[in-house]
Amino acid sequence: MTVGLRNAVSGAESLAEILEPYAPEEFLASFWGVNFLHARGAAGRFARLMPWETLNEILRRQRLDFPRLRLVQDGKPLPVSEYLRHVAAGRRRASIPRLKTSELTKHLREGATLVLDAVDELHEPLEQLAAGLELFFREHVQINLYAGWQTSRGFDLHWDDHDVFILQVTGRKRWSVYGQTRPFPLVADVEKALKPEHEPLWEGTLEDGDLLYIPRGWWHVAQPLAEPTLHLTVGIHNRTGLDILRWLAEQMRASEAFRRDLPRMASAPERAAHIARLREELLAEMGDALLERFYGDMDAQAESRARPNLPWGATPEMMPAAGCAIVRLVAPRPLKFEMAEGAVEFSALKKRWRFAAAALVILRPLAERRVCTITELCDEARGVLDAETVRAFVRELLLHGLVSVSEG
Repeated sequence: MTVGLRNAVSGAESLAEILEPYAPEEFLASFWGVNFLHARGAAGRFARLMPWETLNEILRRQRLDFPRLRLVQDGKPLPVSEYLRHVAAGRRRASIPRLKTSELTKHLREGATLVLDAVDELHEPLEQLAAGLELFFREHVQINLYAGWQTSRGFDLHWDDHDVFILQVTGRKRWSVYGQTRPFPLVADVEKALKPEHEPLWEGTLEDGDLLYIPRGWWHVAQPLAEPTLHLTVGIHNRTGLDILRWLAEQMRASEAFRRDLPRMASAPERAAHIARLREELLAEMGDALLERFYGDMDAQAESRARPNLPWGATPEMMPAAGCAIVRLVAPRPLKFEMAEGAVEFSALKKRWRFAAAALVILRPLAERRVCTITELCDEARGVLDAETVRAFVRELLLHGLVSVSEG
C-alpha cells in the first residue's frame, strides 16, 4: 500500500499504513515499548511522503536556520557558517538565514548528513501522517528527515528519549540495534546509561520501503552505504511517572494544606501531623482514576497544529458555498463528549466547551471522521437541525478555532 495524500485518515489507518504487513494490534501486543521491529515493505511505498524534489523545494523556499537545519558528520555537527550565512535585511536589519547551496552540496558529497527537524510542519503529507499517529497514540509526534550520500556516519551509537519509527524513503542504510543498558533512561537522569559492550541484537539493511521501530532507550547506530539515502524518523514522545508527579504538583495548588508553609519551627508531633495531612490529601488525589484524569487533561491541553484559515477564519460570517465547503476538526486528540443538563460538553485546545445538546449531531461526525463537507453535516443533522442552523453552528466553531473551513 502506498501512503497517500488523503485529506483525512484515522489514527489506526495511519499506523496500519506504515506497519504493513503487521496489524496495529499485533504491533501493540508484541513490540510497542518492549522490542524492535523490522518490517519489509514494497519499494516506493513511502516515496510520496518526501520526494527529492520536495526536499529541494523546502530548502529553496524556507528560511531554515540552525539547529532545525544542520549538517553532521562522524557524530559531530559542522560549523553553521560552512553552509549558512546570515544577512541583515529590512529597516530593522533583522538577521535572515540564507543557504550557501554550493558549500552545502560540497559537504554532502564529502560525507555529511543533512538533518531537518520537524519536517512534518513543512510538508502536508507528513503533517497528515503525524496528525494521524498523534490521534492514535495521543502523544506529541514529530518527524525529522535525514539524507546522506557517502559512508560517514551522521550520528554515533546513541539512544533516543522517545520511541522511533524509521521510514526508509529512498536508498539503503545499514542499522545496528543493541537494546537498553539502563531500563528506561532519561535525558536528565541520576545515572548515565553506559554504551553497550555486547554484540548488537540485530544488524540489517533498511531498503526503500522498509520500516524499523526502536523503543525508547534502545541503543542504535546507522551507517550509509555510499549511495543517496533518505529516511524519516517519526518520534512518539510518551509520558512517564515523572510527568504524573509534575501534573499532581499542579493539581495540589487547590489544596490549602499544600499551600501552607512547612512547619520548620514546629514540634515533632506538629510536623508529623502536617505531613500526615499532606499524605492523606495526596493519596486521595491518587485514586484509581488517576491515569484517566491525567490523560484526559493532557489531551485537553494538547496544542493543535498550525492551520491558518484565511479568508474564512477572519470573516466567519462569510463561508464557502454549501456544496463545496469542507470542515476540518482542529483538535489534535479524540474528543470525549459528556451530556449535562441539556448540553454537550468536551475538553479540547486548553478549554472546556459547552454547546446545546442538539449540536452533538454535528460534533460527533466531525470527531469520528475529522473532515466532513457541509452537505454531509446537514445530512447527519436532518430532522434535528435545518441547513441554515448547521451553517451557523459551523461558523461558531470556526470563530472559536475548533474547526477550519476550506473550499472543496
